[in-house]
Amino acid sequence: MIFKRYLFKGKPKIIEKTDFHHEYSIRPDTFAFKVPSSPKALNPIQAIYRYATNFPFEGTPDTVYNSYPMANSQKLSKFNHRPKRVKMTTGDFIEDSLYHPKYGYFSQQVEIYQSEKPFDYNNIEDIDEFMENWSKSYERYEQDAVPPPQPTASLPAPNTSSKFAAMAHSIQQQDRQVMESGYRKSLQLWHTPTELFHPYYGEALARYILMNYKLNVYPYDDLIIYEMGGGNGTLMCDILNYIRKNQPEIYERTQYKIIEISSQLANKQMKQALDNKLTSQGLDSSKLEIFNKSIFEWKQVVNDPCFFIALEVFDNFSHDLIRYDNATGQPYEGKVLIDQHGDFYEFFSPDLSHYSDAYLRLRENGKHSVLKQASTFSGKLSAFKSLVSDDVHPLLHSSAMLKLKNMVLPYDSNLTPGEFIPTRLLQFFQILKYKFPNHSLISSDFHYLPKKISGCYNGPVVQTVLKNDMIDVSTYMVLQGYFDIMFATDFDIASEMYKQVTGKAPRVESHREFLEQWADTDITTTKTGENPMLDFYKNVSFMVS
Repeated sequence: MIFKRYLFKGKPKIIEKTDFHHEYSIRPDTFAFKVPSSPKALNPIQAIYRYATNFPFEGTPDTVYNSYPMANSQKLSKFNHRPKRVKMTTGDFIEDSLYHPKYGYFSQQVEIYQSEKPFDYNNIEDIDEFMENWSKSYERYEQDAVPPPQPTASLPAPNTSSKFAAMAHSIQQQDRQVMESGYRKSLQLWHTPTELFHPYYGEALARYILMNYKLNVYPYDDLIIYEMGGGNGTLMCDILNYIRKNQPEIYERTQYKIIEISSQLANKQMKQALDNKLTSQGLDSSKLEIFNKSIFEWKQVVNDPCFFIALEVFDNFSHDLIRYDNATGQPYEGKVLIDQHGDFYEFFSPDLSHYSDAYLRLRENGKHSVLKQASTFSGKLSAFKSLVSDDVHPLLHSSAMLKLKNMVLPYDSNLTPGEFIPTRLLQFFQILKYKFPNHSLISSDFHYLPKKISGCYNGPVVQTVLKNDMIDVSTYMVLQGYFDIMFATDFDIASEMYKQVTGKAPRVESHREFLEQWADTDITTTKTGENPMLDFYKNVSFMVS
């Protein structure tokens, strides 16, 4: 019950409290709550926003923030339901959204595109005909219509005049209509160059591995290959087949180990890789070992020289979110607060987690220091560019414009726009250093992604499939497990960080440069001289050590 006392009335009037309705007038990232908040009185503009808008909390940001316990993705993995009444770092929120064993994105039913047989490039006219053949290969992935679920009970109209409650009721009614109609399951199909250019892409990696193995390891140690995220096992078979055909004596000394976090994929690998692929291709299934765990849970120290393959995995490493104080430049780390209704809010605290602090220190003590750049001509140019572009580091933004923005639109608590930093990548490099001290890294991933979320630096692409169409959204704070969250890799910073952490000197090459050196490009050339394997994936780079 809500008691409301009217003026000149002696007793309160009882008003029935209506059901809760989500507040649609604000987004999860509308407010950037800075804690501890400033004790200064609100200026007139701030007061207007505080009391005239749909401010989400009754108490102060500090009171709300301190009333919620801190959680992390490891703790959340022990529960079967999405969390409420907790707070966590941005990195843990993304990690939980992608990798939670029950509802995480990669724990759902997944499908990786796989061609039934290699494309005969030499008999394909050009890239247009290749695309046509590729499109035809999709037919076997068509999904049958899914029987509709049982009708749900009609929803009562809200007992309130609130337009937002009416909107919520309208959305619920639309959802009910969709659920009661026949619908097709959205097809979430992943594409990798390994599958698209099978077996020639894998053979290129095999040539690179054999050359470096014979130069640096052979004949003293066996050839040991670790692959992180093995997909359908296609890369493994292509590499082992090439070694068996061209270096049979080395094949006898080869071991292949897959580290796979997704249990569904691991089960699929065991069936396909062992029963179908390895055995049917005359390969020795005893060479394969699968570790069904996250690389971040790895405990064993592998002292043997080994090659560590990490293809298309960096893009789904979680990032933390940092904003900087406009006046002092002090970093504030983003925390996602989830209230009792499951709604998300952003808070920013000066208390940095271990890897956020370590990343910022490594960067500022390396050759890509942002603070050192600020006083240079390049830094001044970036400040001017920041007036029209998000692709400028927050510490290089025009300070005058930031002050004006925060005065007129005081949502951001006098903080700069956000920067997503690759804390999981840093942790991965530390695991390579301490758990695989004699590794040689073979990695590739996107150095550029279109349609990133706006208003931040190094932001992710957040997308889902709806009726077989890819839909991009504008925030990372989305219902956990329903959206892919991908980040491009800055290989200049990644290679410098890898060198600082492991002491090894990496080499960065474009997708084309690596394949021109190690692939048989004649066999993937069309009649007109075009080469899809070289021309596709122009936004991908290799980093090897």
